[in-house]
Formats: sequence, C-alpha cells, structure tokens
Amino acid sequence: MIRLSRGRRQGGVSLIEVLVAMLIVSLGVLAMAGLLATASRYGRTSEFRAVATMLANDMADRIRANKAALLESTSAYDMTGDYSSWAEEPGDGAACLDVTACTAAEIAVQDRAAWGQAVFAGLPGGAGFVSVSEAMAGGAVGRNFTVDVWVAWLDPDADTDLPTAEDAKECPPAFQEQEPQPRCAFFRVGL
Repeated sequence: MIRLSRGRRQGGVSLIEVLVAMLIVSLGVLAMAGLLATASRYGRTSEFRAVATMLANDMADRIRANKAALLESTSAYDMTGDYSSWAEEPGDGAACLDVTACTAAEIAVQDRAAWGQAVFAGLPGGAGFVSVSEAMAGGAVGRNFTVDVWVAWLDPDADTDLPTAEDAKECPPAFQEQEPQPRCAFFRVGL
C-alpha cells in the first residue's frame, strides 16, 4: 500500500479555493460593470431632463416677454401640432427684419420657430409642444394665462430601457401612441 504524504493530499484543495475566489471576484466585476452601465444611462436621462427644464424655462421667458401676443390671441404661442416627424427639423418661421417694427404676433412666430429649433438641436429627436389657456381668476375669466409646456425626446437607450405606459402619461395625448415611445417632461407655468 502506497501512502501519500500529508502535503500532497491538500495541494488540490488550495487550487479549488483559488478557483472559487476567482469566480466570486469575476461575478463582482461583472456586477460593477452592469452598475456602471446603468449609472451612465440614468446619467444621460438626467442630463436630458435638465436640458428639457432649461428649454421649458426659455419658452416661459419668451412668452412673458411678449405677453401682448397672448392678449391678442391665446393661440399666438400654440405649438400643439407643429411637428409631424421626429426626424424633421422645424422651419425658420416668418422673418421680421426690423425687430422694433415687428408686431407681437410676428415676434411670437419667431419665438416659436427659434424655440422649436433649440429643442430639436438640444435633445435627440427633440420636439416641443405648448398649449396656452386663459386662467380663471375667482370664477371669472381674467387676463392671466396658464401655459402647459411639454418637451419630448427620443431616448437613445430606448431599446434597453423602454419607457413604460406610465411614462407615456407625461406626454401630450397625441404622443401616447407613438412608436418608439418618446420621453416627455411636462411643465405648467402661470403668467
């Protein structure tokens, strides 16, 4: 009968321990890589929401600066059906060469066009939608306005993290059935 020395019998146990340790470390590295990818994706989403917020504030400031256009017509800044395709850049609008001679309505047309182009350039497949209504003050119609601003964009990671039906409720009604489903940010501004 051949006897193995004590050191020889335990040599394989150390190798198994090393392999198990390598397996555990590799699973940890894979988990960290997944965490990094998710953090990057949510970081981009957060960046898009911040840009959408700045663009909504820009439109609110444009409307505040030209409230005379709203006093003439609440549809002066209406942008609920201006864009028919995510791939098409919005037009330039009417040109008013002498800014001091422009009417409030002409300034509104230029504001809508410039803002639509800024949204399209600032967000992937970006589109902006604005709805203005006269606010009720004490049960009677006053000269105050409520502006609803939606900023929509196509998420580049949509195939990995599709927006849900709950996310679609943040979009204007016409966009709740779009494919691919856009991300939307909604803002309500009182003037």
